[in-house]
Amino acid sequence: MNKTVLLVEDEMFVALDLQMVFEDEGWRVAGPFPSTLEALEYLAANRPDCAVLDVRLVDGDVFPVADALANMQVPFVFHSGHAENAQLSSKYPHSKLYSKPCRPSDLLEEAKRMAA
Repeated sequence: MNKTVLLVEDEMFVALDLQMVFEDEGWRVAGPFPSTLEALEYLAANRPDCAVLDVRLVDGDVFPVADALANMQVPFVFHSGHAENAQLSSKYPHSKLYSKPCRPSDLLEEAKRMAA
């Protein structure tokens, strides 16, 4: 598989766990990026196949990254312990919310579906 997943996550252990799960399945992992700024810098020059986004990052909420991905028509899911599903689904109706903690394999299966 030559698919790329963008990981935006500021909790190092969660980020590394997800990175290993994706790489073990043959994915290229962009990141993990702990900040909106770093993720936006990546997106300025790259287009991933899909993305997994934590909502609260070291430099604020991830919504500028979600907006950039939506504009690029790149599918994404939110992976957060602090997000409200109703708020997210009204602004990003094509994205799901996976509440932390969830199984990394659930995110992997969702990424496979998004990137198909």
